[in-house]
Amino acid sequence: MRKQHYILLLPVLLAFGVYSCKREAPLPVKSSFLATPVKPSDVFPASFGMPLIPKDNPLTEEGIYLGRMLFYDPVLSLDSSISCASCHRQEFAFGDPKTLSKGVFGLQGTRNAPPLYNLAWQRTFFWDARQRRLRDLVFEPIQDHREMAMNVIRLEEKLRKLDRYQIAFRKAFGEEPNLHHMSLAMEQFLMTIVSANSKFDQFFPRNLNAFSPQERDGFLLFNGTPDSTTRPAIGADCFHCHGGVHAQAIDPSIGIVSNGLDDVLTDKGYGNITGKASDLGKFKSPSLRNLVYTAPYMHDGRFTTLEQVIDHYSDNLKFNAPNLSPQLNHGNLHLQLTAAQKSALIAFLKTMTDSSLLTNKAYSNPFR
Repeated sequence: MRKQHYILLLPVLLAFGVYSCKREAPLPVKSSFLATPVKPSDVFPASFGMPLIPKDNPLTEEGIYLGRMLFYDPVLSLDSSISCASCHRQEFAFGDPKTLSKGVFGLQGTRNAPPLYNLAWQRTFFWDARQRRLRDLVFEPIQDHREMAMNVIRLEEKLRKLDRYQIAFRKAFGEEPNLHHMSLAMEQFLMTIVSANSKFDQFFPRNLNAFSPQERDGFLLFNGTPDSTTRPAIGADCFHCHGGVHAQAIDPSIGIVSNGLDDVLTDKGYGNITGKASDLGKFKSPSLRNLVYTAPYMHDGRFTTLEQVIDHYSDNLKFNAPNLSPQLNHGNLHLQLTAAQKSALIAFLKTMTDSSLLTNKAYSNPFR
């Protein structure tokens, strides 16, 4: 009988033991959690239209600040040597002046790190448009062996050992540091990096008087459509991929294209993501804002000057490039823009320069 009693009691004792173990584990402390909401209208300019803010990640002062801390903290890399800001530098409009970005131990990547601003309106991310959410984007450079090379389980352990993050995570989310809230905080910060303070922004809605005569000529050329015979072309047709207030095609159906860089591909681009032959050589069209600061240009940083970029589209397109955009092929004839036209285009592009982005303290290193 006694043995039977022990057998009957065994499940109860096991359950109590499991419960006791659970009680000993650290629990989130949410009793004092009250993050400060941020009105989207205080962040995003009306001229841009309101972006879609994720319902499960509303903007808060504490969440944005935590994301800013994480963006600048080299603790996110394997050897704590580089941060996100190492390749996305504020003084270069959050781009990278290196042709190909470098990660831990000096390992070199295969692409130039794109600038980070006005991401809240974007629908895809990375040159090959492989991600659709900022919270998912942040894990890729962290784990890429050529970039930050960090194991995310170890990263969570590192964050939990740091008092600054124990405090910051509890202020922002009411819980101790964890990967999920890390990604949400970084999403919040990245969404709030906005560039909307340029001469170009004075144009909307259609105030051509904001431009000088040369800039106006560049604007008209930028938004003009070439025909198949007139050379030099009367329009450069830039607006199809770089139009509107963002100077960028946001819709992925028209904003992921092949721009005639190579007859033979060394980088499959979007085609490497979809596996479709019809997507080979396609890349996401970047914003043309702040080009003065974001050299070098193209996914592989092959062009170092705006003059080289304009020369490519005017005189050096590869018409046999896989999946070349129809907007770039006008009877296999180059645009053959004149020197004056090229100068006008560059003058117009420079109106998109927002110097305040480089010094805005809301985006700067919080550890300095």
